[in-house]
Amino acid sequence: MFLVVMRIAMLMAVLTAIYIALGWYMRWDRRRRLESEHAGGADAALSREDYVTKGLAAYDRSWERKALVGIFILPILVALGVALLAYLN
Repeated sequence: MFLVVMRIAMLMAVLTAIYIALGWYMRWDRRRRLESEHAGGADAALSREDYVTKGLAAYDRSWERKALVGIFILPILVALGVALLAYLN
């Protein structure tokens, strides 16, 4: 039983690290693209900081950000499905 708990804890630690790394990378990439858009002349009425802040606020509410939760959900669903199949056989 202890080994199962340890494996689950290790899996959650790895998934959390992946979630944090992908979240950081996606936010960094969005910031980079927003800065290049503003340098290209998009919405010149706003300062660069305001334009990036507005764009990142929209990103925080986007489906891309919410889809990162799938990093936790999909492996757990697969593991439960495999466990169910093993139990039924």
